Amino acid sequence: MDTSKLDELKSLLNGFDIVPPDSLPFITLDNQRRFYINASLRKMIGVGAYERLAIGYDPIKRQLIVLTTVTADAIDAPTYTIDKRHYMSARRFCAEYKYDVEDAPFTFAYDRAASVAGVYYFRLKGVKAARGLTSSSTEVVAHQSL
Repeated sequence: MDTSKLDELKSLLNGFDIVPPDSLPFITLDNQRRFYINASLRKMIGVGAYERLAIGYDPIKRQLIVLTTVTADAIDAPTYTIDKRHYMSARRFCAEYKYDVEDAPFTFAYDRAASVAGVYYFRLKGVKAARGLTSSSTEVVAHQSL
């Protein structure tokens, strides 16, 4: 688009907010001890039902790192399978990192993509982020160093 058309477009849009068609990508840890992958995240990273993802956790920063199947397979990381409703079991995660379902849901909002393809960071959001969680371990969920 040439400069004059771009300036005209900007003038027409003055005062308007462009509304994205989807919500922000996030992962929810619910009271059933499941991770839920929302539609925006599935679309962003290109995954669907019955596909696999690896999840790592940094208990000090309270961040998740998500690896797509290709990236997880490259380092032999164990993976979770996404079910037909876009949930993944998180029972071991909750037990290992002391996430109490009484305080659920916990939302991990998309933070950024890594410089390596297929790696995404999510940070724990909200007041619940500060309550009852341990930070004594620096291992990932699978107890495998990524």
